[in-house]
Amino acid sequence: MPITVITLKKSSPSLRGDLSKWMQEIATGVYIGNFNPKIRENLWERVQQSVGTGEATLSYACRNEIGYDFRTLNTERSVAYLDGLPLVSIPVSENNDQDEEGFGFSNASKIHYARKKQGSLAPKVKPFIPYTVIDIETEGLDSNSHSIIEVAALSVEPTKVTMFSSLVRTDNVVPENIIQLTGITSQALKKEGLPIEKVLDDFLKFIGDDLIIGYGVNFDLEFINKTLKQLNKGHIMNKAIDLKKLVRKENMYLNDYKLETVLQFYGINKEVPYRALDDSKLIYELSTKVNLFQDIINSDA
Repeated sequence: MPITVITLKKSSPSLRGDLSKWMQEIATGVYIGNFNPKIRENLWERVQQSVGTGEATLSYACRNEIGYDFRTLNTERSVAYLDGLPLVSIPVSENNDQDEEGFGFSNASKIHYARKKQGSLAPKVKPFIPYTVIDIETEGLDSNSHSIIEVAALSVEPTKVTMFSSLVRTDNVVPENIIQLTGITSQALKKEGLPIEKVLDDFLKFIGDDLIIGYGVNFDLEFINKTLKQLNKGHIMNKAIDLKKLVRKENMYLNDYKLETVLQFYGINKEVPYRALDDSKLIYELSTKVNLFQDIINSDA
């Protein structure tokens, strides 16, 4: 298991006591331990809740190009990611403020200076690219011989998330292994499903021209586009990003890149239900934690 180091400054005795249950204090405020990521995340959450106005840092082994990652809390220095690598961000101090105001400036110039400073400190609106998470469930893995049985999507905007989901009516018999995996039966599709043309028409209206993301999204798009072709409709032309590829680039040494494995690695301790809408929600949650993806959607549009 990977080594974790937590440092504290101006912390409460109760917090230090909690850390001592899992870690050794090798110097004043410096704790080292060897445990799994789940325990690490729980301890860091405890630190965040209890450190108050004190300072804290978390350093731990990570399967990236440099072998480690870190976090900071209430410190001047913070972590900034570049191509998935953690760098130290050090704020530039404005040492000239005192000098500029201290050499006999008139009241009018001081007022102008204050207004200028106030304007420069106004919060800036962070750019954000809206996107839609998509996921489907199918009868099998071959788009030439198997059909879509469920379609879902989540539209993500800065202030809201909206959802789309539908079962697909079919006369086909759902294979037993798919029933076991998804819980979707032939009876449910006949009773609750809608015609595939109706489902895809509504789906296309829902996604509009948004950026599309998915986990292994090419699988979803292959099935959808082949079905659209069978219906004599045009292919989806939206820009698409495969979150799985970004995860591979950001963390090159995971044992595997199954969705279940990756969710656990990013601290999302939830099971994959293999239902289109629920899986879309998990992929959305994962998207908020993948630094390379966040760099994309928070860049200037």
